[in-house]
Amino acid sequence: MTSTSSLSVSTTTTWVDDAAKSLTDRIQQIGQQDPYSFVAPVSDLERMAANGASKLGGGDPKAIGGADWYADLMGRAAPSVSAASLLDNLNAYMNPYRDMVTNAQMADFDADAGRTRASQTLQMAQQGAFGGSGAALTRSLTEGELARARNAQLAKSLADMFNTGAALSNQDSDRRQQAAVSNAQLAQQHNQWLGQLAADRQANERANLATQAALGQQMRAADQTYREAPLTALAKQVDMFSGLPLSLFHGQITDTAGRTSSTQRTSGLDSSDVAQAAQIAAMII
Repeated sequence: MTSTSSLSVSTTTTWVDDAAKSLTDRIQQIGQQDPYSFVAPVSDLERMAANGASKLGGGDPKAIGGADWYADLMGRAAPSVSAASLLDNLNAYMNPYRDMVTNAQMADFDADAGRTRASQTLQMAQQGAFGGSGAALTRSLTEGELARARNAQLAKSLADMFNTGAALSNQDSDRRQQAAVSNAQLAQQHNQWLGQLAADRQANERANLATQAALGQQMRAADQTYREAPLTALAKQVDMFSGLPLSLFHGQITDTAGRTSSTQRTSGLDSSDVAQAAQIAAMII
């Protein structure tokens, strides 16, 4: 009895070969590129932030918060309050009273005294005693009384003048004292406000620089992602390719009965491969 068998040998040289070669070529191409081309440089905003940070405290010295500005602020005399006395320029408050009140009162008194003397002289003339010693004594007594009355009137006017002037001066000194206290408080508040303004300005500059730096980092990260996109895509392709079934990487030997056995796939079969395939086929038969 004669038996025959036939053997067909086929190899899988489909898209797997092309994909593997494509991936290998791309890996070689990327390996030949400048590695620094895949690193995103510092962004413009980051450069601006760095430049601004280097100038913090080193800008215009006369600007708010600058060195000269602080020196001028620290060099100012501390606000203080000096005592105000009612004796300061007291005559300025009494002189108007003397001119308008005291002198007028004494002028009226002197006018009354003149009328008293004239009336007394007339009476003595009528009594015929105008030239005697009695008349002289009468005149002396009258002048003494008039002098005492004048002095009393003048003393009262001067006392009223002093009391009135002192009261006015005291009121004015209180106002000056209150104004000095208010000015010292305002000066202190002004200096505090200037200091806070400088601090706020510097804090605002730092916040602006921080914002620039943060935005610059985000832009650089986006640029980095863009530059690494070819590497990322290639890495994913390699991962997917490495997960393909192993059968795709093996050839197949098929006999006439339709039974197959697999063998390692090659890009081309030589005589030894055919012999090996025949032995496998014989074992299957």
